[in-house]
Amino acid sequence: MDRKDYDFYDNLSDEERKGFSAFLALKWGASVEGSREIQHYYLAATNHYCNKNWYEINKHPKLQWLELCAAAPGIGPQKHKWLQIKKKEDKSSEHKKRLTELFPNVKISDIEVLATMVTKKEVDEYIKLHGNN
Repeated sequence: MDRKDYDFYDNLSDEERKGFSAFLALKWGASVEGSREIQHYYLAATNHYCNKNWYEINKHPKLQWLELCAAAPGIGPQKHKWLQIKKKEDKSSEHKKRLTELFPNVKISDIEVLATMVTKKEVDEYIKLHGNN
């Protein structure tokens, strides 16, 4: 991508093409280490050239590769870093944890049911009424 090797995809063997993931190349290519300006450029250029129609052309990995090459500024290889996909935070886990602390002898399956039946506000009121911390 950084070398603007437009023939990269064409030069892959059939087996290598099966293993090629343009999405992973996009995630990898969008982020670089270096100056703030170069980081901004890669992010903005990748968004401009690639993100707009990425999934409309998902059956055309060569075209996706060409878009990635177009996004690179042509200043040579850069050190890219992986952008980890953030996991969804399970907001109910804290609620379940509090219920488990309040009712340590209750089965986990019952805690899960209870968590769907009572709100955080109701648990706070219960704690206030019973003096539990």
